[in-house]
Amino acid sequence: MWRAVIRWVLIMGSMLPVSLWAQFESCACPPIGDRPLTYVNDGEGSGTGTVHWTCDSIYVLTETVFVNAGDALTIDPGTVIMGRQALAIDTLTYTLPNGNPSLREDYIFSQEAGSLVVAAGAEIQAEGTSNCPIVFTYEGDPMDGSSGYDLRGKWGGLIVCGHGSLNTYDGDDTVEGIEDWSGQNRHVYGNGTDPDGSSGILKFLSIRHGSTSRGISQFGNGLETNAFTLCGVGSTTTVDYIEAVASGDDGIQIFGGTVNVRHLGLAFNAEDGLEYDQGWQGNGQFIFVITDELSGAGEMAGDYEGDDYEEFDVDMTFMPFSNPLLYNQTYVGRGEATAIRLHNGAGVRLHNSLFLNFELGIDFEDEDPCDAWELLLFGETLIENNRFWSIGDSSALSEMILYNEGFVWNGQEEVEAHFIANNNAAADPGCDFVFATESGFVIDPIDLTPALDSLIIDDVYLPSIDWFVPVDYIGAFSHDQSNWLTCWTYMEQLGLFGQWNTPEGTVGGCTYAFACNFNPDAVVDDGSCEVESCAGCVWPDASNYDPEAVWDDGSCELISENTCPEDINADGQVTTTDLLMFLAAYGMVCP
Repeated sequence: MWRAVIRWVLIMGSMLPVSLWAQFESCACPPIGDRPLTYVNDGEGSGTGTVHWTCDSIYVLTETVFVNAGDALTIDPGTVIMGRQALAIDTLTYTLPNGNPSLREDYIFSQEAGSLVVAAGAEIQAEGTSNCPIVFTYEGDPMDGSSGYDLRGKWGGLIVCGHGSLNTYDGDDTVEGIEDWSGQNRHVYGNGTDPDGSSGILKFLSIRHGSTSRGISQFGNGLETNAFTLCGVGSTTTVDYIEAVASGDDGIQIFGGTVNVRHLGLAFNAEDGLEYDQGWQGNGQFIFVITDELSGAGEMAGDYEGDDYEEFDVDMTFMPFSNPLLYNQTYVGRGEATAIRLHNGAGVRLHNSLFLNFELGIDFEDEDPCDAWELLLFGETLIENNRFWSIGDSSALSEMILYNEGFVWNGQEEVEAHFIANNNAAADPGCDFVFATESGFVIDPIDLTPALDSLIIDDVYLPSIDWFVPVDYIGAFSHDQSNWLTCWTYMEQLGLFGQWNTPEGTVGGCTYAFACNFNPDAVVDDGSCEVESCAGCVWPDASNYDPEAVWDDGSCELISENTCPEDINADGQVTTTDLLMFLAAYGMVCP
């Protein structure tokens, strides 16, 4: 039996996700281990220039690297970009003029975090495919499935800037957590000179383990990057099929602008999955967020903010209001996290979305002069035709929606009345949303396919704007068993999904070499691997040796002709090896 245990540990410890390597090979890219490293710096302010990155190399960002205005960065499908981790060596603190300590802290680094910043006026053309995504991760990531989501803050992140409109006092701002040491202010965004402009195409990107912090502002807010940040980006930029996983801060944060986003997968990030601020006015559809508060992965699934009032940096009119139009979201939680917090002047038009397993559904805050409560009164916020399940202890109305941090005597009654009048309700989706994790991996997966006919909607609730896909269901996933987050994502590699489909035209099957039904031609693992049909005793010296067995099931019975019972391994002498074998079997119940 002890040999079976050791064999299991060795197999599982060395097991590589074959489907990952096959994925890159299927798009004519070399195996990860065969690609040379190309180190990229900012060229003392000259940035990347107009350049083309291919999947023949792994690109390592050694510092904050900018794509300067007027330049274009093209990244091929299958390309891997790694960022260097920041090394902080000291912290500077400050004192206020009155002698009291300031909240401000600045971190001093011996090594800058590697980040990629697309400056306003620059372009990025990063268009991966469903079987050949572009991956952003940390320097040294083995890319073999061994990095769990508990590895966070390992590099800077991806930041894209534009000349869209913000509601800051001066109409522009600087990227949080980023400095431009060249003095060119390439980290400034906004000013509203090109609200509908394009920063390029970002499609099928897998962004992992990002975010770093430069310190804490004088107002007590962290100066942090996220896995993916969009700053004042215009509406003609394409942002589609993006996953942001294991960020040390937020998965995706959107600061102002009118950028539209579709097919976002935001998983196991330290703070929030989706956060927006400074007057974002874009559209969003098919957004999935999962938080694991029990393992420190998520304070809120969605943190909807509107302005920087608390930092005294907001237009006197508070406009443009943050007021995106969002359809078909699915938020899943575990622990005491809140699904959505609306605060700091945030509005939202939220439709046909599903919220599962949170302590609180929607938290309306009413603390600032123009806060989420006022946006509801102004008619800027509309929460319509959404479903909630397993919220709090009972999915009671006050747990699904809450008026908070305010002084209006009938605030709770008003938000509940809005909730009911606009066809929001508790409803069992009939899917498996309960999951379990261990050491940064999912050990009990989910299947978010709703029960047939569950969450089907009437035509009156379909989106009327042409940009949206008019689907007839609530949430981010269809009831037809499809899942747009499989076959290209890191979250699938973490074991999150229990069922998935093989895309048409690809070979599906068991991709694990140890399994009985291993298929060396399979590109996508379809979850069919099994070890029962080929299990048996694989030791030739055992009395029940099975020459057809591939998988050792621990049933071997040794033929013992040993007259020295202390010689456990029957090598003719009693050594330390025999003692270790005995200790390994200690506590077993003998038949």
